[in-house]
Amino acid sequence: MNLLNKKKNVIVLVIVSLIMIVLLGEDQLTIVKETELVREVLAQKFPSEAEKRQRIALWVVQHFEGPEPIKTIEVGKFESYGFLGTGGRGVSVRINKKEYNTMSLQLVKDSPNGGFGIHKANEFHFEKQNDKNLKGVEVKLWRSDNG
Repeated sequence: MNLLNKKKNVIVLVIVSLIMIVLLGEDQLTIVKETELVREVLAQKFPSEAEKRQRIALWVVQHFEGPEPIKTIEVGKFESYGFLGTGGRGVSVRINKKEYNTMSLQLVKDSPNGGFGIHKANEFHFEKQNDKNLKGVEVKLWRSDNG
């Protein structure tokens, strides 16, 4: 999926750059400035996988409480379901490197607002605390053994 986002970014950047070249003519300095602006806008519109993992981890910290503090959040690969993602998107998360502290989050616009499912033995329970942050929490990419 990351490769698909990069391709989209490159295509949009090329198209916008070509339009700017045609409209601006020979003023190359302006083209360079506009290209940088386009890159910044694209970076905001299409956040990196690492930024998405940070957002997911923050949501987990702000919505789950357990018997021990959250020290590590491992965020899995972003999955699309159905034909071309029409079935939605989701991601798996593991807290404190414990297999039984796993959950699946349904994503709405790369934010886990669509619901969640947790492992039966999960020690953490839902408790909304928007004042929490990621200070002291390590966020990692979770590569499961199955693929």
